[in-house]
Amino acid sequence: MTQTISPPDSPTAPVPGGPEVPEVTQVRVAGLRVRLVPMPWARSVGGCLAVACGSRDDAPGTAATAHLAEHVRAIAGTGRARQTVPVFAQTDIARTLFRATAAPRAAADLAVRLVEVLGDATVDERLLESERMAVELETARMDSGPLLRAGGLFAAAACDEPGMDAVARTRRADIPAVTHREVADLVAWGYRPGRAVLSVAGPPEALATVAETVERHLHRVAEGTGPDAAEPHRVLTAAPRMCLPALDGLVAVTLTRPRRDEGPWARALLSDLGPVVAAGVRAGVPLVGRTTVENENQAVDVLCWKPAPHGRAVLTAQLRAACAAAEVGRDVLARVARETRQERAYAGFTPMAQALRAALADSAAPATATATAAGPLRLSVWQVAGGVPVAVG
Repeated sequence: MTQTISPPDSPTAPVPGGPEVPEVTQVRVAGLRVRLVPMPWARSVGGCLAVACGSRDDAPGTAATAHLAEHVRAIAGTGRARQTVPVFAQTDIARTLFRATAAPRAAADLAVRLVEVLGDATVDERLLESERMAVELETARMDSGPLLRAGGLFAAAACDEPGMDAVARTRRADIPAVTHREVADLVAWGYRPGRAVLSVAGPPEALATVAETVERHLHRVAEGTGPDAAEPHRVLTAAPRMCLPALDGLVAVTLTRPRRDEGPWARALLSDLGPVVAAGVRAGVPLVGRTTVENENQAVDVLCWKPAPHGRAVLTAQLRAACAAAEVGRDVLARVARETRQERAYAGFTPMAQALRAALADSAAPATATATAAGPLRLSVWQVAGGVPVAVG
């Protein structure tokens, strides 16, 4: 069952008193977009570098190349900044994020540390080999727990944007086969100033010299890496469908939507108090997990149940009915709106959250990249049979 839906106008008025959104200043430094977020009340500095290079950019047959690139670039650089500012990195489908926090007096070191992730866009072969085992260990979790791959499995079935299962399809056995040349080629293409956004949030006095510091440390980057020279996004092709027999019998509901617009209605629909989860409760089957898989343009929210064989028909019937009605009570909408406001208010007072928000305000990819239309909201009910998702109804 797949149903295209339009969110109704919310019957509840917006909850007033949300957090004040600081004004973001953007400058271009050698093609790199630098966004500064002043927060006069902050007592720390948060920084985020968003690079438009993710797991979907792995060439066919080279799964985990982007993940290896993340590990190598996260420990790149030399000098004081590398020693004093730790970096947390994460490879997603369409981008890789590098985050760091520091005291206000170390704002310049934080900026230098994140800019060094771009550096000269090279790959040290010794660093690559030292990090290969770490990537294998991180990936081994999915090998031993196939349910961790369910999000990508259902997202790829529900959404036509290539790469929705790029993270989920990586296996530990793939990693030793990735060569230094493959990682180096991906870094040389993806880790350039024109494909990245650097955001720094904190006290205004701490941000005063960030742009100048970034410009001073980008002089090592080879000429021709600015936005005019940045080539279009690599041609993305849909990989063969994953087959996970270990997930046979799993039932899921997916909501396909634009990545940048979850909206209160969609959030309420799939919330723990919403009608979809309630349908599972009526069928006597508890929710076993939920996740959101985000690509460049689209996102897929996934909810999963594992019914006993004799209860599968009852569960799918209840889920289909709930998705067909797609009705959310006023009290649930009001509660979800209030929780959303509280979450955003809390995040709004942390420099790291403001830096992340600013970095992801739009794609880090160049304007020449080919976009995929996000399309309308789509609700679907699935069950896994023979290792692949099959639409129910």
